[in-house]
Amino acid sequence: MNNKVALILGVTGQDGAHIAKHLLKQGCKVYGGFRRGSASKTWRLDHLEITKNVNLINVNVDEPFHLIEIFRHIKPDYIFHLAGESFVADSFSHPLTTLQVNTTGTLNILEAIRLEIPTARIFFASSSEIFGNIKSGDLLDEKSEYLPLNPYAISKMTAQNLIRMYRERYGIFACTGILFNHEGPLRTRSFVTRKITYNIARLAIHGGEPIELGDFDSARDWGSAEDYTLAMTKVLSLDHAQDFVFATGQLTTVRTFLKIAAESAGFNPSFHGQGLEEVCVDVTSGMQLARVSEQYFRPYDTTARVGNAAQLKQAINWSGSRPVEQMIKEMITVDIERWNKGITNV
Repeated sequence: MNNKVALILGVTGQDGAHIAKHLLKQGCKVYGGFRRGSASKTWRLDHLEITKNVNLINVNVDEPFHLIEIFRHIKPDYIFHLAGESFVADSFSHPLTTLQVNTTGTLNILEAIRLEIPTARIFFASSSEIFGNIKSGDLLDEKSEYLPLNPYAISKMTAQNLIRMYRERYGIFACTGILFNHEGPLRTRSFVTRKITYNIARLAIHGGEPIELGDFDSARDWGSAEDYTLAMTKVLSLDHAQDFVFATGQLTTVRTFLKIAAESAGFNPSFHGQGLEEVCVDVTSGMQLARVSEQYFRPYDTTARVGNAAQLKQAINWSGSRPVEQMIKEMITVDIERWNKGITNV
């Protein structure tokens, strides 16, 4: 990718920031698209110390002619489409907005590519939510059936089908990454993984109230955002475009995640009680670290899904994600550093 031009739509998000750093290391000139009102949310780029190296531009995927003008001006060789609505729960409250932004926005991008820069290569970030509920233990891959159960999943599935159509009908080099959960220090606290590491760090330094969580037995296929995004950049260097599952093949429960995070911060966690009465306590100090709260149970949650990334590993010679234990320790380390520096607003 040396001396190429890349445009990252959604550059201020977790994945966008990581991709920007990967591409800069690979010699790319990087443009970062963001929505108006999010210009102050460059804390991830600041954390990676690359803000001054990314050419930030305001991009609205809802405006097709605006996209054409941008593509005509910067002529990107690579486009990473990470922008859009990303919260499942919110998609039930705002289904039309979710569908318009995620589906129509993707269509606008593809049309602008077709009309203005047909040789550009695009990576689209889809989601494992498209699979919906599955049998426990089933490994999901590129051939698995799509059974979306929420507006967000439907919007991603539809956008993914558009990607495939433009690839087959117009010959555009368009890849989709069907992304299982991936985490790291750049996650927002609205995700349970970062909620845990942020608050465990708080408890280690300042003490205070325990973390309130939903079902301790809820499980996800959690991988590393830094590793997944590096793989995303490699996908666009393949000879042929295709779709890939990004996953670890391993489920980790909230209970296990919490235990590893607490141990990484120097606690000795132990679980007591059952159901809504269950708590996690530090054996050494007696401090209550976390407790179950019914308000955090998800009324629209799907079954635990685990993915098979064999096709991706073979295509780009990818070694996969770092172990979840390593990822959690890295998140705890960064959050403790932030608390020690008084950085508590990210």
